[in-house]
Amino acid sequence: MKNIEILAPAGSMASLIGAINSGADAIYLAGKRFGARAYADNFQDDELLEVIRYAHVRGVLVYVTINTLVFDDEIDDLLVYTDMLASHHVDAFIVSDLGLIQLFTKRYPAVDIHVSTQSNTHHIDQVRFLKTLGVKRIVLARETSIETIKAIKKEVEIEIEVFVHGALCIGYSGQCLMSSMLGGRSGNRGECAQPCRLPYTLYKGNQQVSEKTYLLSAKDLMTIDHVEKLIDAGVDAMKIEGRMRKPTYVIQAVLSYKKAVKAILDQEPIDKDKEIDALKRVFNRSFTKGYLFDAPPNEIVSDFRPNHQGVQIGQVIASTNHKVTIKLSDDLSLHDGYRIISPTTDDGESVSRILTDQGIVSHAKAGDVITLDVKKRMTVGSKVMKTTDIDLEKQLSVYLDPNRMLIALEFVVVIEKDRPVCLKVTDGTHPIEVCSKHVVEAAITQETSAAQVTLQLSKLGNTPYMIKALKVVMAKDLFVPVKVLNEIRREAILLITSAREKRASNGVFGQSPEQARRYGARAGTDKFWYRRPYCSRLMYTLPKLGIKTVYVDDRLSETDRLASWMMRPVKTHHIESSKASVVINNTADRLAGSIGAESAGQYMNVTNIHSAALLSNHHVNKVLSRKHRRRVFRYDYFKHYKRINQDIGL
Repeated sequence: MKNIEILAPAGSMASLIGAINSGADAIYLAGKRFGARAYADNFQDDELLEVIRYAHVRGVLVYVTINTLVFDDEIDDLLVYTDMLASHHVDAFIVSDLGLIQLFTKRYPAVDIHVSTQSNTHHIDQVRFLKTLGVKRIVLARETSIETIKAIKKEVEIEIEVFVHGALCIGYSGQCLMSSMLGGRSGNRGECAQPCRLPYTLYKGNQQVSEKTYLLSAKDLMTIDHVEKLIDAGVDAMKIEGRMRKPTYVIQAVLSYKKAVKAILDQEPIDKDKEIDALKRVFNRSFTKGYLFDAPPNEIVSDFRPNHQGVQIGQVIASTNHKVTIKLSDDLSLHDGYRIISPTTDDGESVSRILTDQGIVSHAKAGDVITLDVKKRMTVGSKVMKTTDIDLEKQLSVYLDPNRMLIALEFVVVIEKDRPVCLKVTDGTHPIEVCSKHVVEAAITQETSAAQVTLQLSKLGNTPYMIKALKVVMAKDLFVPVKVLNEIRREAILLITSAREKRASNGVFGQSPEQARRYGARAGTDKFWYRRPYCSRLMYTLPKLGIKTVYVDDRLSETDRLASWMMRPVKTHHIESSKASVVINNTADRLAGSIGAESAGQYMNVTNIHSAALLSNHHVNKVLSRKHRRRVFRYDYFKHYKRINQDIGL
């Protein structure tokens, strides 16, 4: 059975080290620009180059996210950035911008191009089209079902990557405009303010039908129960979300999913409950199997709280103004984080001291009755949740040692009279041979022993290597200076490191930014008025007003249809007539010309000439440009109308 890649997030160097040490096959990360998590720590350019070297030496792939929409005036800077990464052997770019996908497949033939989940790929025809552009892998939209994945893998030979754990978006992948509309921070530019995590009140007309609560806050995805189904469906890579999460979360997620995949492939048992409990302790907003496994809407949203919920460890049985007595159902240690939750209370802090009948203790066990210091009286019967498990954090912190993962090397050194000292080194894949300039002479006063040779060659110091086997082949009565042994050891380590760092080619062709700008220059944008008509009479009247083009919802009857507006999610091809012009909002097979597509809609996210050129080359002659998109009005609390773009920030 094929290997399943575990792909881990790295929003910081600590998370990257933890992911690699805990067994990730690949990591994904971003620089300071062009990544969809602009508020993660991310990496400076020189740090990215060091990260690539660090990961490659340890046999781990590095994917850099270029998954924001890019404007024309940013293309030059972007290509300087991606040229630099490609020339230093980055393994893949994760790209969402349609035009950049095609540009990168042509410009970087030795770098794999992965289509980001931000591209909202959820249909087999979209996958077919994207494959024609030369991409290696599709990261499917998070609303894609397991049945769709099976169909894609059956029909299209391409790598498929899915999110298996972490935060979910409540909106369509790459299509949510909520943050940009409400606060001017666009998710498609990497700046999502997560307004879906805020509390809202639900009204039906003027009637309030819910209290103020977290109506749009999605639970965290967790699929460790369904790993076998994902493998059977043909998934190639399982992706963990979390570039904004702490390193211990990344470590535990990698450990748990790596263990789950191994258990399936090796047909070994696994204690899933234990793994799920550990995953809950590092972070959870409550878990859901998500759209991936057709969870109903009431199992997607957690309206209780939008942040970490922890695990229940007890219940309040008594309380005074400054103390609370708890019956524990799980262990609690000094410095653990906790919250006490009731219908009227949601307070917490870290444990500063634990009082029992035996006095002050540093650790209490399940079944113990303890007293904690609190700031106010708590309600009897309240749940006590552990939000930081200090013991688990300590266990996971061992994976943060940058030198924890050592690569095993085999040494064979041959020492013969009147010949150079020759050292052969291999890591199992890369054979290296180094010979000294020094010629071995007979010993005059002091003979070099095999033990001395072994000692000098074993001094690997602060390198990521260890010696698995070392064989010394030498005759007696010979002398080799220590300096010579040290020199060939250092040179061999440099060569083996260089071999592990490099990939087949730097992949940078000679296309200049100016050439890139001219690529596909026949594309352009048409200014046109856009409104949805509400009745046939209006559609009859508009041409008399000089309006030549009208785009309407495809739910109108064929006789009312002047043009057909394709919605974003496509499950079936519900427009078959070629009589109507079509506005496309996804990359399904209409781009292949089976229906005479005329216009690309706003959800195609066209923000540069490369995307426009690609569409133009596939039978699209109009683009609903973002800067020409209709404007709406909003009434603010100061009773003034403010004119705002529907997609501020784009």
